Amino acid sequence: MRGDVLCIVAAVAFTAGRAQADADEGAKKAAKIFGDALVAGSAALMMPILPEHGKVHLSLARLGPEEGRFSANQVVAVFRDFLASGKITSFEIQRCESDAASSALAHGRAIIVDRQGRGGRIGLHLGFEPEGARWVLREVKESAE
Repeated sequence: MRGDVLCIVAAVAFTAGRAQADADEGAKKAAKIFGDALVAGSAALMMPILPEHGKVHLSLARLGPEEGRFSANQVVAVFRDFLASGKITSFEIQRCESDAASSALAHGRAIIVDRQGRGGRIGLHLGFEPEGARWVLREVKESAE
């Protein structure tokens, strides 16, 4: 009987570990879509990770300035506006973490040329939540690097 209990515990731990890895990988893929869209200069490419329901909180300084909650189409418009006169030259995911069920965070670094033509590096902190079978963007916070 003790062996059966250990097998069950091991199976539960393996399943939980797999769910954690899947969630981390899903959030990492979503963060990559976000970064790739900005580097490509096409905010519309982030539509697959934007929510169908609810809003996305944006807290942007050099990429904005914007602070507030925005629908998917508004998020695209905010980034499209930045990309009309600014540029993201690179985006790198630094780390990704999740609780495997309800939320995930990705921390990245971007090199930008802002609307005034000044280059620099910024941190981007992305919050994700599951919506159906996919991770969707729920928050973007910009920080100085």
